[in-house]
Amino acid sequence: MILVFDMTNTGTGHVPINRGLLQAMSLAFPRQQIRMHADADHLAALRDDRAIERLLNVEFKPIALSPLYRWKTHVVSARRFLHEWRVLRAALAAAPVRQPHLIVLASATPTAIAAAVMAAAAAPMPVAVQVGLHGNLNEVIGWRPRNPVARRFDLRSMLSLPNPMLRFLVFEDCIRDALAMILPETALRTDVLPHPVDGREAAGHPAPGLGVPLRVGLVGMATEAKGLTAFLDTARLFRQRYGDAIEFHIIGGRPHTTPRERFADIAHEVEIGHISREKFVAGLARLHYVFLPLQPGYYSLSPSGGLMDAVAWGKPVIASRVPITESLFRQGEDIGHLCDDLEGMQAALHAVMAGMDTARYGQQTAALARLRDGRGPEALSRIWRGIVTRGFPKLVPATPAAPRYFAPL
Repeated sequence: MILVFDMTNTGTGHVPINRGLLQAMSLAFPRQQIRMHADADHLAALRDDRAIERLLNVEFKPIALSPLYRWKTHVVSARRFLHEWRVLRAALAAAPVRQPHLIVLASATPTAIAAAVMAAAAAPMPVAVQVGLHGNLNEVIGWRPRNPVARRFDLRSMLSLPNPMLRFLVFEDCIRDALAMILPETALRTDVLPHPVDGREAAGHPAPGLGVPLRVGLVGMATEAKGLTAFLDTARLFRQRYGDAIEFHIIGGRPHTTPRERFADIAHEVEIGHISREKFVAGLARLHYVFLPLQPGYYSLSPSGGLMDAVAWGKPVIASRVPITESLFRQGEDIGHLCDDLEGMQAALHAVMAGMDTARYGQQTAALARLRDGRGPEALSRIWRGIVTRGFPKLVPATPAAPRYFAPL
């Protein structure tokens, strides 16, 4: 059995990637039962998709997330660890005893990794653990607890655990390479699954033709890691020059610490906090370009949700050169404009305004469609099946014998 846990997200957070993971897992091992454990609101958001409801081998189990240090995954908390341990132990106790299991932490804190490893070791059947790593991977280069006991439970320590039944999953090759430069011991235990992309939602919204007003957007929460200041400076300059011929949008919310006055050149009110999926979809559908002035530090170890949304929705990008964007441009080729710095990004946008080259724009959207197709559920299921088969041979031996092992592929 495959036991999947999202132990950090509520509501619509990480819904697209979790949907993609569930579809890939279901197709990879159609004879395995999959249980998805997450916050009840998150499960409801996941299931608001007929494709997910059609996965006959997937069931959904609501769990209570620890309220302690929410969104502060770097904090090592003994009480949070105990909560996570109880959740994982209860899930294993409810699973069949005469077969091995794979725990997949789709999103988790470092203490949840420790809890999963300990729960697996205490289980009466073979249990392996696969940990999905997102933006929280940046914790390996950040602050560490001074307390030596707490330090043994932070992310850097968890990634260094010498356990053959523990492996890690990242969502681009360049992230695995960057992690291996920092922690060489992870190189042989880190697998790569291309970031899931699902274009079905976009299919119900006709793409706007290139024209005036040109709509350019920053996608996701308006933070400095995403290049908020660069985006707002660009909005001010271009609105001064082009007026109503160009509009700037933020397809997401803003932190409560960012004053609304900063958004004077944005075409709409920017709400505090996360916006509804309906508003997100409506705003993204109207864009012509996604603007990605990504900062190199953070995005060396993190995928970009905004970049993946651009791929899913077929929106050409104007992007700064960081490992994650370089990797996507190598794979997709002409998917927009890859620039060395903000000045280059602004020059590319001036060129778009001057030319309105509909032929090239069509080539870019076609390239994005090809890239998207290579990251759909069927393609990813083959990759994930190989990851599990090679990485956990005790779960899926060359000649499996049911019911002791995973069912044959």
